[in-house]
Amino acid sequence: MVRYRNLTDSEIEVLHAGGCRAQKWELVKVSTGFDVSRITDVSFFGEVMLGENTGMVKIDGIERPCGLHHAAFSGCMIGKNVLICHVRVPITNYTIEDNVVIEDVSQLVCEEHAEFGNGVQVRVLNEAGGREVTLYPELSAQLAYFQSVYKHDTEFQKRLNALIHDSVQAVCRQGGVIAKGARIRFCGILRNVRIGQHARLQGVLELENGTVLSGEEYPTKIGAGVIMKNFMVAEGAEVAGGAYVKNSYVGQGVQAGKQLTAEHSLFFANSEAFQSEVCSVFAGPYTVTHHKSTLLIANLCSFFNAGSGTNQSNHMYKLGPVHQGILERGCKTGSYAYLMQECHIGAFTVVIGKHMANINIPAFVFSYLVEENGTSYLMPGINLFSTGTIRDDGKWQIRDRRKTPVPRDLVVFDVFSPYTIEKLRQGRQILRELSDRSSREQEVVIHEGVRIKRLWLRKGERYYTMSIEAYVFGKLVSVLEDELARGSSWSALTTRFARYGKKSLNRPSEWVDVGGLIAPLERIEAVIEDVREDRIDRIQGLAQRLQKVFASYREDELTYVCSVYEEEFGVHPRGQRPEDALTMVERWENLAKTLNNIVVENTRSEFAPRSMIGYAVDHGEEKRKDDFTAVRGTFEENPVVKKILGEQDIIQRRAQRLKEQIARVGN
Repeated sequence: MVRYRNLTDSEIEVLHAGGCRAQKWELVKVSTGFDVSRITDVSFFGEVMLGENTGMVKIDGIERPCGLHHAAFSGCMIGKNVLICHVRVPITNYTIEDNVVIEDVSQLVCEEHAEFGNGVQVRVLNEAGGREVTLYPELSAQLAYFQSVYKHDTEFQKRLNALIHDSVQAVCRQGGVIAKGARIRFCGILRNVRIGQHARLQGVLELENGTVLSGEEYPTKIGAGVIMKNFMVAEGAEVAGGAYVKNSYVGQGVQAGKQLTAEHSLFFANSEAFQSEVCSVFAGPYTVTHHKSTLLIANLCSFFNAGSGTNQSNHMYKLGPVHQGILERGCKTGSYAYLMQECHIGAFTVVIGKHMANINIPAFVFSYLVEENGTSYLMPGINLFSTGTIRDDGKWQIRDRRKTPVPRDLVVFDVFSPYTIEKLRQGRQILRELSDRSSREQEVVIHEGVRIKRLWLRKGERYYTMSIEAYVFGKLVSVLEDELARGSSWSALTTRFARYGKKSLNRPSEWVDVGGLIAPLERIEAVIEDVREDRIDRIQGLAQRLQKVFASYREDELTYVCSVYEEEFGVHPRGQRPEDALTMVERWENLAKTLNNIVVENTRSEFAPRSMIGYAVDHGEEKRKDDFTAVRGTFEENPVVKKILGEQDIIQRRAQRLKEQIARVGN
C-alpha cells in the first residue's frame, strides 16, 4: 500500500517557482520518493495523488527522467515513475499506473459515468438490427455467436444478457485506467477510453468510448490517423493507417488499417481487414479482406478470403437492408464476385462471378460456384483437390499471432472435420437424389438457386465419397498406429474402439461450427440448457464450459468417425478382425495416394506454358522458360509439390509398417 502525504511549504514554493498552480494545494498528495524538481508548468484541479518520480524511462532509445511537465490534472491518481508532458487540457478522472508515458496529447478525459465501450450494441448480420451483440472485455467468437445466431431462443437470450450485464456493470465500476507501461504519444482526443498494460498509442486522431486491452507480452497498438468510437480492442491487435472503426470489436491478434472503414462489425482472432468497407459483418477467426474495392455487408464468415471488388447486396428495395448472408468457413471469393442475399454458401467453396439468385447450398462444401452468362453453376467437390485447400490445412495454426496465455476464441483449425465430412455426406445424398429424379437426357438440374451439369452430379458424388473414406480411414489408421506402437494386443485395440461406441454422443452425426469452434450440436445444446436453467451464474463460467467442449473435440471426433464407419461399411471398428483392418489400411493407402496425385496434377498447370506469359519480354520464346524458371523455379523443385510427393513415401511407409504390426498381433 502506497502511503501519501501533504506537500510541505518548501515543496509548494519549488512548485510555484516551476510554474505550477493548484486550486487547493492540500488536495495534492505525494508519496515517498517524490521529487518536486521534476514537476514544471503543471496545474492541479481537485484531488490529485502523485507517486514516486525519481526513475528514468527509455523512449526512442533515449533515457529520459520521469516527471510531469506542461500538463494539467483533475481527479487523478498517478503511479510510480511516470512521464507526462504537453497535455494542456486537464487529464481528468484517470488512474495512471506505474511506468506510463503520455506525451503531446490534445485531450485525455474520463467522464463521470463512462462505460469504456462496455454495453455497446453491435448490429451484426442484419444491418437493420435484430441480431445485436453486446461488447464486454471477455467477448469471444463463441459468445458473440450465441448472442447473434440464437435469437430464436428467448429464454436463453434473457439469461445470457443478464450474465453479460453483470459483467459490464462490474467493469464500468472500475473507472478510468491507463495501465502500467502504456505509451500514449502524439495523439488527439481520447475521451472515456481505458488503456491496457503496455499498450502503444501513437498518432491516433480520436478514440471515444472504448477499451484497449493489452499485456506486456502481447501489446496492443493503435496507430496514426485512427478514429475509433464505441469500440473494444483485444490483446495483441493492431489498428493503424487511418482506419475508421465505429461500434465494433477488434479481437486478439487482429490487424486492421490502411483506411479501413468498419461499422457494427466484429473481427475475431487473427483476422486482417485493410482498405475495405465493412458493415454489419461477423468476421470469425482468420477472415481476410485486403482490397480498396471490397464491400462486405451483413454476413457471417470465418477463415474467409475476400477477393478484390467482392460485393454483397443486402437489400431488395422493399423493407430495407434486412437481408443476411452466410459464407461458411474457408470460403473464398474471386475478383468482383457478387452475392445477392439471402444466401448460404457451403464451407471451402470458391465463388467466382456475379450471382443474382438467392443461393442456398450449405451441403455442397469444397465446391466452385461460377457464373456463366448470368447463370450460377455449381461444380461440387472440385476444390477438394486444390493446392490452396491443402495449404489451408496447415497455414492457420502457423499464422496464429495470439500470445495470451488463454486465447478467448476457441478455434478448431481442421479443414477435414466431422463438420465438413458430414456436409460431404449430405451433399453426396443430394447429388444422388438429383441424379435419380432427373432424366438421363437432362443436361442440367436446378437446385436452390444454382444449376448443376449432369456430368458434375456423378463427379461430385465420386469426389465426395473418396474424401469421406480417406478421412475415416485416415483417422482409424492413426488410432491403430498409436495402439500398436504401445504394444497393445488386438483385444486391447478393439476395447479402445468400443469406448467410442458408447453413447457419449446420442447424435454423433450432428455437428456445428460456432464461430470457429467445431463441436457436436448436443454439447452446445447442453451448454445452452445450463445457461437457461441458471446452472451457470457468471459469464466466466460460460466461457469455462465452452473450454470443456473444445477440450473434448478429439474424443468426440473419434466417436463420430466410428459411427460413420459403421454406417458406411456395416461394421463398427470394435468388431473388426485383423484381416478387416488390413483391407482398410490398403484402401486408405490407395485413396491417400490417389488424392495426392490429383492435387499434384492440378498443381502442374501452374507450370504450363500459359503461366509463362509475360516472361522474357525482350527475348521471346527461346528465353521464356529460362526466365520463368529463374523466377518461379521448376515443378519438381516447388516446395509444395515436393511436400506432397514426399507424403506419398510417408503414406507407403506408414501402411507397410502397420500391415506388419497387424499381421504380427493378429496371429
